[in-house]
Amino acid sequence: MVAIRVCNKCNNNCIMCSNYFVRNLDETERTFSNLLSRIKEKEPTPKEITFTGGEPFINQNIFELIDKFRELYPKTKINILSNARMFSYFKYALRFKKHLDKNMQIAASLLGQNSKVHDSITLSPGSFKQTVLGIKNLLRLKIPVELRVIVLKQNYKQLEEIAKYIIKNLQGVKYVVFIFVDLVSNALKNKEEVAVSYTKTIPQLVPAMSLLKNNKIYFRLYHFPLCILPTEFWENAWISVEKMKIRETRICLSCPYSKYCVGILKGYYNTFGEIEFKVPEKVNLILGDNPFHQIKGIEK
Repeated sequence: MVAIRVCNKCNNNCIMCSNYFVRNLDETERTFSNLLSRIKEKEPTPKEITFTGGEPFINQNIFELIDKFRELYPKTKINILSNARMFSYFKYALRFKKHLDKNMQIAASLLGQNSKVHDSITLSPGSFKQTVLGIKNLLRLKIPVELRVIVLKQNYKQLEEIAKYIIKNLQGVKYVVFIFVDLVSNALKNKEEVAVSYTKTIPQLVPAMSLLKNNKIYFRLYHFPLCILPTEFWENAWISVEKMKIRETRICLSCPYSKYCVGILKGYYNTFGEIEFKVPEKVNLILGDNPFHQIKGIEK
């Protein structure tokens, strides 16, 4: 998978944004030739391209970029990370659909179950209403939506309520991804406000996952080491970052499941250490063929 930033600006100002530094970069560098050279440098024939920002749909040339990359890579999956606010304008959502194909989807961020929680994280009043309306417009047009919930101090106690909100109001999403906050960039700057431990988070996350599972809504877990999860949810944990972002500890080195595990993020280790982590008891694994998700299931 290759991630490329197609826009340096954003209409949110998220307290935990991992790309906050882009606000200081020159917008003119986001040209097709520039982006293409970055892709070829990272992976000449990518199986998946992720457009990031900033907010990609603030780039006035986004539809042209999508068409050019689709022409060049007709079978490559294209995943576009977005706060979905632009799609609150139905005509804009309709315009986007004209550039859509079966190998493309929107990954939209939902950070709370109401304006109070969501907007306190985006630091943008009114963003919750626009985001929800945008997601609903995408679903109405049958555009595939991956829903992303960034888990941090401001919302970890609300995860079950967020799951209930999704079940009640956003039926039809392709799947939900819980992403544990990565303490880099703006999140590191605001560490005291956003950092929370796995020990506090998991008891809040389990009921949310169980609700989604019982309602047949598939979900994934990004940035969650296996040893802090109940084994029944191991199959939902993905290897979500490159090894260069991971702190390999003595526990990880002695763990027989480390090659199937995302590991401990460096920012997390620097903040909380390794006291929460331990080598799991032996379980029987069924291996899948996806290098980012090798645990297909667990034998009971």
